[in-house]
Amino acid sequence: MIGGEKMKKKLFLGLFLAVFSFGLMTGNVYAQTEEVGLAAKETEDASRWEAVQPERKVTSDGLIIDYDLSGIDIGPYWFEGEVTVTITIPEDYELDTVVLAPDVFEEITKAIYGENEENFEMNNTFQPGDGLTIHFVINNLSKYTYNYDETSFEIFPKEDIVYDKLSEEEPSSIEETPLFNGETVKENYHFYRTYNTALKALMPKASNTSITDEAIDAALRAQGYQNGFVDYTQYLLDFYNAKYHTNYTRLDQFPDGIIREILGENDPFLTINDAYKAAKIFTITESDTIEDILWQINRNTGKNYQSVEEYLVDYYNEQYGTLATRLVDLSEEALDNFFASQGQETGSPYLFETNPDILALSYDFFYNKNLSFGFEGDSITNENSEEYSIGEYMRDETKGDNAIMESVGTLTPNSTSSMNNTQFKNNGLYTLNSYLGYEFQVNLQWTYSALKGTVIAKYIDIYGNVLADDVITTDMVGRDYATQEKIFSGYTLVQINGEEIGKYIDGKIVVVYIYAPVIPEDEPGTGSTEGYDSEILPPNTGIIETNNTMSYALILILSSLGLYTLALKKGE
Repeated sequence: MIGGEKMKKKLFLGLFLAVFSFGLMTGNVYAQTEEVGLAAKETEDASRWEAVQPERKVTSDGLIIDYDLSGIDIGPYWFEGEVTVTITIPEDYELDTVVLAPDVFEEITKAIYGENEENFEMNNTFQPGDGLTIHFVINNLSKYTYNYDETSFEIFPKEDIVYDKLSEEEPSSIEETPLFNGETVKENYHFYRTYNTALKALMPKASNTSITDEAIDAALRAQGYQNGFVDYTQYLLDFYNAKYHTNYTRLDQFPDGIIREILGENDPFLTINDAYKAAKIFTITESDTIEDILWQINRNTGKNYQSVEEYLVDYYNEQYGTLATRLVDLSEEALDNFFASQGQETGSPYLFETNPDILALSYDFFYNKNLSFGFEGDSITNENSEEYSIGEYMRDETKGDNAIMESVGTLTPNSTSSMNNTQFKNNGLYTLNSYLGYEFQVNLQWTYSALKGTVIAKYIDIYGNVLADDVITTDMVGRDYATQEKIFSGYTLVQINGEEIGKYIDGKIVVVYIYAPVIPEDEPGTGSTEGYDSEILPPNTGIIETNNTMSYALILILSSLGLYTLALKKGE
């Protein structure tokens, strides 16, 4: 019997371990499957900057917003300077939420174009290296306190992406090409076409004025692209994949520097950079070729590099302590040093781009690399601009929370709070001259909720017995409250602990209504409840307090007796 019991226990233990192990194995398989799924997702046809476009909020009714634009310096195609936005919560404001959605850029646009002009499209220009400082001042004249709602700060592109035309020429109709935020490029959206390195290879004797859709179409067909201009995106992929030894399937998968090359005009291999300077190459003429550069490198270094790229990778590996074998595998710092050291492009704005993929690329690149926003104390540079990009704020819901809570996190009654020196900045290295006259809109919004308090009305008898459920109310701190007496058959109210009426505070207010049973007049006694209020018994909680030391001693004795009995049985 004993052996049988032991066998049963072993079988049970084995079965348990088997089931447990199977669970672990299937869990690991599931986890691996999840990882494979995530890896597969990374290869899907989606933007690497993918983000969700927030719903546009409207400033709460009753708020007053004033814009001081006197500090703005407006040029023909640019602006810079300071804007002060003063938001006032009026004395009679009674809402429990405050929504702030100031139309800063709309007001700036009015200053640029004039509010009543026909071409007013609520858009404005911002050029490479431009900066704009915005001061937010919030006056709370109400009698209520409002606290910032965490994760409510949102900054994102204007939802209606339609731009006025700067040319009489009608751009081609643009198909619904998705942008990083799920919006689509509209028909009137424009971006200037550039004579980039791919077009120079395709059309060596062209110019900024001759790279029309028709000319590109003919050149592509001559190179074997049967669909002509329709295959322009595929040609760009083929060209830059071959040039940089990559295998990307979307234009936005290329590193930022190559995207800069696609949207620009200069060839980084034919532009002075730190690597060339180290090889004692300080000037490059229009007639110089890649072969000329390679010859100078080998002559000046005394080495025998097989390609310019080989030298560049060797140089940047040494400078940044990396082991890359391709330019695209270098560190971000190295890529910035190489690709962004291209000098001033001509940027001649002659033709609008009509290829939907390039239009989408220019839009996504602008909001995820070029245009940045920061709070006071944030140091935005060309190198870290992506960390502060509009797209990054859209992907990180907590971004900006700390800065807002430190400056304007709590709006107390009759107070003024300031959020100074917030800044928009345009990356001077990656915002190319093809963005000249680029028009855009940005929305900012965040919300507050009123500080609220709680009032709890309790109803008990003199013995602590509950006569009715608590009545709990919550409202804005500073508002009036009033609790109510209840009538209970066979009881009379004898005492009220707390203030029946008053104002909500930051916390809880407890008002206790205490009742005594009514003694019938025909029974012996006084026939009244006089005297109860002078000696109210404490509530009966049902918990009997005992001496902890005695309890522990009793437990110890019982445990000792049990151990002693067990020992006697083993001895038998």
